[in-house]
Amino acid sequence: MSDRPAVPSELLRTVGPLREPGMPPPDNPFETVTPDREGCIERDGVRSWYAQYGDSGPWLAFAPIFQIANAHMLKGVVPYLSQHFRVVVMDLRGNGRSDRPAAPQEYSFDHYYADFVAVLDRLQIERVAVVGISATAMTAIRFAFEQPERATHLVLVGGWIERKLEGAATADAVAKNLASMRDNWPAYLHEFFSICFNEPHSTKPYEDAVLDGCATDGHTVAMGLAGWLGHDLSAQAHALRCPTLVIHGDKDKRVPYAQGEAAARLIPNARFVTIGEGGHLLPARDPVAFVRLLVDFTGERPKRSTWVRAMARQRKALFVSSAIGLGHVQRDLAIAREMRTRHPDLAIDWFTAHPASTYLEREGERVHPLTRRLANESRHFEALAGEHDLQAFFALRTMDEVMARNFLVFTELLEAEHYDIVIGDEAWEVDYHYHENPELKRQPFVFLTDFVGCLPMEDGNEREAFLCADRNADDIEHVARYPWIRDRAIFVGNPEDVPQVPFGPGLPLIRDWTRRNYTFTGYALPFDPKSLADTDQLRSRHGYRREEKLVIAAVGGTSVGAPLLHRIADAFPLMKHQLPELRLILVAGPRMAHEAFPVHEGLEVVPYVHRLFEHLACADLALVQGGLSTCMELVATRRPFLSFPLERHFEQCIHVRNRLQNYCADCSVRFREVTAAELAEKALHTMHAPVSYKPVELDGAARAAEQILGVMENRSWATP
Repeated sequence: MSDRPAVPSELLRTVGPLREPGMPPPDNPFETVTPDREGCIERDGVRSWYAQYGDSGPWLAFAPIFQIANAHMLKGVVPYLSQHFRVVVMDLRGNGRSDRPAAPQEYSFDHYYADFVAVLDRLQIERVAVVGISATAMTAIRFAFEQPERATHLVLVGGWIERKLEGAATADAVAKNLASMRDNWPAYLHEFFSICFNEPHSTKPYEDAVLDGCATDGHTVAMGLAGWLGHDLSAQAHALRCPTLVIHGDKDKRVPYAQGEAAARLIPNARFVTIGEGGHLLPARDPVAFVRLLVDFTGERPKRSTWVRAMARQRKALFVSSAIGLGHVQRDLAIAREMRTRHPDLAIDWFTAHPASTYLEREGERVHPLTRRLANESRHFEALAGEHDLQAFFALRTMDEVMARNFLVFTELLEAEHYDIVIGDEAWEVDYHYHENPELKRQPFVFLTDFVGCLPMEDGNEREAFLCADRNADDIEHVARYPWIRDRAIFVGNPEDVPQVPFGPGLPLIRDWTRRNYTFTGYALPFDPKSLADTDQLRSRHGYRREEKLVIAAVGGTSVGAPLLHRIADAFPLMKHQLPELRLILVAGPRMAHEAFPVHEGLEVVPYVHRLFEHLACADLALVQGGLSTCMELVATRRPFLSFPLERHFEQCIHVRNRLQNYCADCSVRFREVTAAELAEKALHTMHAPVSYKPVELDGAARAAEQILGVMENRSWATP
């Protein structure tokens, strides 16, 4: 399938509103890290924005990128690098948070270089490693030549050494290029970045780059480009003496590969790394590969380390659990306990963030200290949610900065400590970047999930349908090319729980493909329903009265469900009028403002309930979001409930509902179609209606544990 929709304007539509040319970008170019210092330097009335990320370690400066982009292009690399370096970025005059002067003479290579040096001077940097990408490699070379006492390392990525203008044909081509910028800026952005990102499945960095280009306009960038032309840094490159790394893609269609080869020949003792089948912008397209090359070249090795003899090492597993909500970690803990039952000497470290990490610590588990450096997935999802609305596909798709940062922290841990196996429950960052960087896999890897395939939710949205299919195709191709990355892929459910719909046009049916590539365990409950059958005992344990009618409303560990809880709170007085003994517990989570909820007799708001499933098991009714884990726990304990799937959330609206239908438990309600009065009436009816759910498997966690241990012990056994 093609990697580009036919109409450029389709790809200019992003998750949020389209940024018109010239609209400034957000104040901070990165989602997961904030500046330690930032400001503007001013030269001759032109202000240029800069920022420092990280407060310790060696200095690392990215020379400002050509005006068609800004510092946001570095979002996949700066958040992690700032944990080891003091990283300096800036926006070149003409884009980003910097000024856009109107006079052509304000755009010259001398100005670009002087702006960069002024930032380094403002930060009082004496010694710094400098990175130059594309045209701005010339800035980096000039700095290393003119101030050799300050340049510790030089890294050139897809860089120009010279942009000479020779001959009438060249002059005509340049004039035509500048004219196309001014005449049709969106079309120019489409063409430019289609060439830059010519690797398959590059739609995400392509769209990001187009959006960055919308932070300026064609007339400004045409003036900016003119300032880069007519310069030859060959002589300066030949005179350099600092350690130099040259990185260039052999399929770079923007800066010819020969330019990288020439730089490596000219610069004494330069190391040259070819990116096979690589395009122009490695830090944006392949952030993990870029960071590892950079750190290996410029980073300092630890002064002390420990190596333990192989036969003296304790058997140890690393469990990577998705931190989006608490459902994953509860079932993962059940699986881990089953693993320990079979192997009491097995140590398990956990790799996850809040709120999952908090739950595990309360259960006495060891969350690895390095996880403090992880970006929070829940915060990312909250930022993209509307009123009970979360476009889950685009939330996953725009998590690329989070995924790159967290995977790099993960690889750092695996290089420092030994693990016999890695288990990842919807650890998308590990699975994706392992397939993109297969040489980094160091031990067996088991992947778990309860859904397969991203599906479009908006009728007529061709862009969403195209991008979902492209994401699915990428995953399918990954598994086909590197089947050994996943030593076992486990679907936490049954084959019929997988929708029998295609991944996209020309792609296989999801259920058929999943049958071929996954094993099945049935659902993995975090408890035995028999232990929760005595509701009177549960009520006594948790402080509920036997005679009261108990309703519990819960929406997980994020603030995405706040609108639903408010709607339920509005419905409560109507319910209590008909049922005076009613008591409502709103489990609001730690991220919601509890004082925002109304005050009613019988209504309580609590921030967190540990082992919520015990409370739900003795409730007369549960009102919940459409997440799989809570719904399946309610089915297992045979509690009446209503679920409210988030609008446009493909997993809740398609995958979860399909599974609940299999258990005769699809109790879903569309939030947008029910008023407070209608909700009250429906809730009271559901509370008193008998349930007829099918039983939930009781051995799912044990079956998953057995499969995982089979991989760790390299056992051959029949697929259950």
